[in-house]
Amino acid sequence: MRHDHGGNLRALANAAGLPEGRILDFSASINPLGLSPGVEAAITRAIPRLIHYPDPQASALQSALARYHGLSSDCVLVGNGSTELIYLLARALAPRRALILHPAFSEYEAALELSGCRIERVILAEEHGFLPRRSLLASKLADQELVILANPGNPTGLLIPAGDLLSLAAASHEAGAVLVVDEAFIDFVEEASLKNALDRFPRLILLRSLTKFFALPGLRIGYALASSGLLGRLRPWKEPWSVNGLAEAAGAAAIQDRGYQENSRSLIPSWREALATGLQKFGALRVFPGAANYLLVKLPGERWDAPALKRALLGEGIAIRDCSSFPGLGPRFFRVAVRRPEENQVLVVALEHFLGS
Repeated sequence: MRHDHGGNLRALANAAGLPEGRILDFSASINPLGLSPGVEAAITRAIPRLIHYPDPQASALQSALARYHGLSSDCVLVGNGSTELIYLLARALAPRRALILHPAFSEYEAALELSGCRIERVILAEEHGFLPRRSLLASKLADQELVILANPGNPTGLLIPAGDLLSLAAASHEAGAVLVVDEAFIDFVEEASLKNALDRFPRLILLRSLTKFFALPGLRIGYALASSGLLGRLRPWKEPWSVNGLAEAAGAAAIQDRGYQENSRSLIPSWREALATGLQKFGALRVFPGAANYLLVKLPGERWDAPALKRALLGEGIAIRDCSSFPGLGPRFFRVAVRRPEENQVLVVALEHFLGS
C-alpha cells in the first residue's frame, strides 16, 4: 500500500540535512495565513478540559458545522480528518466495484483495496484540461457502486463546471451508485460546493476538511455532508472519540472567524496569480490555472524532471510536490503550494537558478 503525500516536514528536513525550521514547504497546500487568532484562543481555553474525555461524536462541532452550511445536524459526520472518513466509507459501504477519476489522492484506492473492491480508473486527459467528459463517464457508470472524484482536483487545482457535476450526480443516482465528491479545497471557492444539491441526490457524499483552508493539518479535522439516511449507514462503523477535544474546539472557532475567511478568499487568489505569473516567465513551464491554494506545473522534460528538481530544490531548503506518482501525470509534473508573496519569490528565484542556467 502506498501512502505518498507532501508535507512530511520531518522527513523533508532529514533528507535535506537541515533543521525543520529551515524548510520552506511548498509540498503541502496549507493556508499561508496560518491559524486564525480565534482558533489559537479556543485551543488555549480548551486545554484544562484535556483531563476529561472528549465528546464521543464531537456533537458540538457537528452542530456548528450544520449551522455553518445551513444543513440539519444529522447531515454532518465529523471525523479525524477526511482521510478517516475515506476509510470509513470503504468499510461501511463495502462496494464491490468503484470508479475513481485520476489524477487523485492516493488514499481513495488504498482504502478501497483493503475492502477487496475492484477499482476502475478513469484518467483525465491533459488535452481536455484534466476535466471529465460527460459522455465518457456515462458509459462507465452502469456497473459501478461507488464513484470518487475531487473538486477542485488535487493535484490539478481545476474546478469541474457545476453543470457537469450535477449531470454526473444525476447519472450516478440513476445507476444506483454513491457519488463521493472530495471538496477538501472547496472553501477557497465555497460557492462551487454541491452542498445545496444534497437534498436532490440522496446518494451524494461530500468530503470536507478543516486542514487546508483553515490551516489545521496537525489537529486532523474533517467531515462528511450527505443525506441523513446515507450517513446513517456510516455512523455505526465509526469509532468513538476519534476527534479530540482540542480539535473540536479549534474547528468550531475556525468556522466562526468570518474575517479570516474573507481575508483568505481575498488575498490568496491574488498571491496565486502572482506566483503563476512568476512561474510562467520560464517559457518552457506550463502552469495550470488552479482555483485553490496550489498550482500544477509541467516541465518541458528536456533537461529536468520533477524528481530531479525536487532533490535540487530540497538541497536549498525548498520542498515541492513531485507528482510522478499520480496516475495520468508522470515525471514532468510537480505541484507547488501558494505561500506568502515573499516566500513565493524565494521559490521563483530558486527555479530561475536551476531552470534558467
